[in-house]
Amino acid sequence: MIRNKKWGTFLLGDEKVFTLHPTLNGIDKNKLIDDGEKNFPYITRSKSNNGLDMFVSKQSSPINKGNVIIIGLDTQTVFYQEADFYTGQNVQLLYNEYLNKNVAMFLIPIIKKQLEVLNWGGNGATLGRLKKKRVSLPITDLGFPDWNFMGEYVQTKLNKINHNYQLPKQHVITDFRELDEVEWGEFLISDYFDVNKERGSESNMDSLAKGNVPLISARKFGNGLKGFVETEPRKIKSSNVITWNKDGDGGAGLAYYQEFKFAVDSHVFVLYAKFPANKYNQLFIVTLLSKYKEIFNHGRANSLSRYKAEKIMLPIKDGLPDFVFMEQYMKRMENRIIQKMEQ
Repeated sequence: MIRNKKWGTFLLGDEKVFTLHPTLNGIDKNKLIDDGEKNFPYITRSKSNNGLDMFVSKQSSPINKGNVIIIGLDTQTVFYQEADFYTGQNVQLLYNEYLNKNVAMFLIPIIKKQLEVLNWGGNGATLGRLKKKRVSLPITDLGFPDWNFMGEYVQTKLNKINHNYQLPKQHVITDFRELDEVEWGEFLISDYFDVNKERGSESNMDSLAKGNVPLISARKFGNGLKGFVETEPRKIKSSNVITWNKDGDGGAGLAYYQEFKFAVDSHVFVLYAKFPANKYNQLFIVTLLSKYKEIFNHGRANSLSRYKAEKIMLPIKDGLPDFVFMEQYMKRMENRIIQKMEQ
């Protein structure tokens, strides 16, 4: 289908094809107005979560209309934003009258490919540089971008995925209590996790060959996944554990649940549970551990001695952590997601 299609080259700055201009607001995070309900996405140049930093109140600056492609200066991030939104600094907007979600999904990988030569600092995705970038697109017989083809191509791929994907069954729930309906207690993390034996050993990640083993680093997104590498079998960690970032660029203190076997670098600790642990009660705990992101940073990194001294608040039953409630609570959260997907 796509191999037989004719293609043409177009400038991102070609006003007959695209409209490209800076964000209408560009509000620093510390200058955001907090005034009532927070219904509007605040988009930054982050590589994670589709650029979404948080939801904010209505601001005094003009709002950007949705149904646009967002391009971040320096980070070269490219996202589609469906709803109206505000942004941080150094964000460019790309759109045209034919753009919709499917067309955007077709365009974004093509644009990302053209931005690979740009980087942080003096060679970032400025408006001037973006306008000079060329992208190859499917064309009609008259030589215009074939927007209908792009949208239909993506929809065909989505239909195939949806046809092959089977939703998981909803969990059986026996405990419907909310977080404010249970008792809480404070515990040493080291009482319930072994933090003494496991430390990351892959300090020079650049020297590792590409492979099939997930490499977990002290990242602030993507569950800590840095890439896939080859490593010695003895360095592969077991699954069903928690990784906790020792330091990192904005990721210090974040915790992640690791469902599969993995390797880990020297900036991450591996926490092995001393209780009957599963995916769901550990996902509950991961959220609480990640609150340490507000404490640890480059100047105050995690350390083994600090791990042993740190405490965590957990739901309790008869004075002990109620791991069954934690499991049930997270399964309820997953049921809600499944219900939305079934609609």
